[in-house]
Amino acid sequence: MCSARNGEAVAIRRDLTQAERAFLREVRFAVLGTTNENGSAHLTVMWYDLEGDEIMFNTARGRKKPENLARDPRASLIVADDYRFVRVEGRVRANDDQVVAQADIRKLAFRYYHSDERVQRNVDATWVKQHRITYRMPVQRVYSSGF
Repeated sequence: MCSARNGEAVAIRRDLTQAERAFLREVRFAVLGTTNENGSAHLTVMWYDLEGDEIMFNTARGRKKPENLARDPRASLIVADDYRFVRVEGRVRANDDQVVAQADIRKLAFRYYHSDERVQRNVDATWVKQHRITYRMPVQRVYSSGF
């Protein structure tokens, strides 16, 4: 299925193409959308990683995202670059096992920082003191343009 966007087709599917996967594997920031209790959108710039057919992201307890996702696990995540974008939707699964969540925030940090030293500084200064939560969102719907 396609829709029009400024004369360009927007593809809507259930699976990621190889080109979309390659785009998502590049280091970019995502914007995660969740739903606030009053129905308004809550948008957050996030680190993420594509793991198979799932998007993995991580946050700390006490923030708005975990509250929203506990109430309504539906989420949308978009990654954009110039006139290309990939948006995925799905229902998240939370994992607040601290061994897993701390390992995942380290993995994400290395993906973005490319420096063990910088990762360790953040672990020591912040993350080890936080209750981290990892979310995995199976890709259930894909919207994209420019591919």
